[in-house]
Amino acid sequence: MTAPDYPLPTLGGYETYQLAQIATFIAERLTRHHASARGRGGRAARATAVRDLTAAARALDAAVGATEPTPTGRLPRPLDLASYTAARELISSGPRSADVVSLAGSGGQGWAVVGQVPGIGPVGAAADTRDIAAALRVHLLTRPVAELAPWIVSGAAAPVPTLPRQVDLAAFVEQLDPAQDTDRAVARALRGTDRRTDAAIRGRFHGVDLDAPPVVRPPGLTAQATAVPGRRARRAVVRSVPRRFMIQRPAAPIVPNTSAGP
Repeated sequence: MTAPDYPLPTLGGYETYQLAQIATFIAERLTRHHASARGRGGRAARATAVRDLTAAARALDAAVGATEPTPTGRLPRPLDLASYTAARELISSGPRSADVVSLAGSGGQGWAVVGQVPGIGPVGAAADTRDIAAALRVHLLTRPVAELAPWIVSGAAAPVPTLPRQVDLAAFVEQLDPAQDTDRAVARALRGTDRRTDAAIRGRFHGVDLDAPPVVRPPGLTAQATAVPGRRARRAVVRSVPRRFMIQRPAAPIVPNTSAGP
């Protein structure tokens, strides 16, 4: 299935949107972990990424209703080039495309989402379940190009770090950005974990409706449609009012000036 190089006007279900946003959060943190400096210089960045990954994995399990934690190696992650090529051979391509395929056909495990996005090239994701893969397919077809960078196909498979069993979720929530869709989705899924985490979510996301439906607008169209009529209306008012006064003002004082008595 293909789509043009701008978000589609329709989205999948709200739960599908949430799954894709949490999965994208995980992919972005995996990228940070992989890009961190080696040795002591990158220790702090790696520790933060591992903490974020652990919390986001917890959020993903909560969102899908998992009864057991998802194994680390089966978390959503960007496809490596070899897996992408193997999966791509099983499907057709298009201008903007995203398709779900079982990796069992190439001797792998789980599901792959393979696609093409103008402007950034091949994109893909590996997921443990078809539900997450289907959510990511909708995500790749509907979101703006700028949001899809975490899913660019990498040259080699990036290893997923070993995650601890527990992290301070409240401290994690304090570092989330309420302006980011992915961060809001993670926070929404973590609600109800424990009182301290819930308090942190209420404080950090005060005034933010975590249950609000997503809004996707094709770039440029809305701004152009509203700006042009506004400018025309203002010009019409400014031009018409002064012209009426300029015609009437000279005429009014003519009578008293010419009728002065002896």
